[in-house]
Parts: sequence; C-alpha cells; structure tokens
Amino acid sequence: MPDIAELTEEQTLKLPPDIAGRFRPSDRFVVWAEGDMLHLKRITPPPVTEIVGQEPEGEPMSLDEINEIVHETRRRPEAD
Repeated sequence: MPDIAELTEEQTLKLPPDIAGRFRPSDRFVVWAEGDMLHLKRITPPPVTEIVGQEPEGEPMSLDEINEIVHETRRRPEAD
C-alpha cells in the first residue's frame, strides 16, 4: 500500500519514515512534475575514487599560467 507524504507550511516535503530512511539528509534530488504526479530522482555523483584515479589530459599548467588566469579573472568586472 502506498504511503502518504505531506507538504508542510514551510514548503518542505515530509516523507514517510520508511521512504526517508533510504536517504541521508544531505542527499539532493532532481524534481519534476507531470500533471498531478511529482517525480524525485536522487542525484548520485560518481565516487571520489573514480574522480581521483583519472589523469588530466595533456601537460599540466605551469604556476605562471595559473597565476595569469587568476589575475585575468580578478581584473574582470563583477557580473550584476
């Protein structure tokens, strides 16, 4: 039997305990509506071990190149 979620006055969605127990408070979701149906899809980034194990393409930038990029960025006017 389906459980019932509740939209609170603070505009938060209170999930039933057995559903909420599947997730952590820091989890993030993509949300979209189709008619009167609401879809939630947890965003699952790749594990850190996959990211760390990747080698960057090409030669690494020198400290002078990095320094120049930082200075160019700081000279740009701030976006409103």
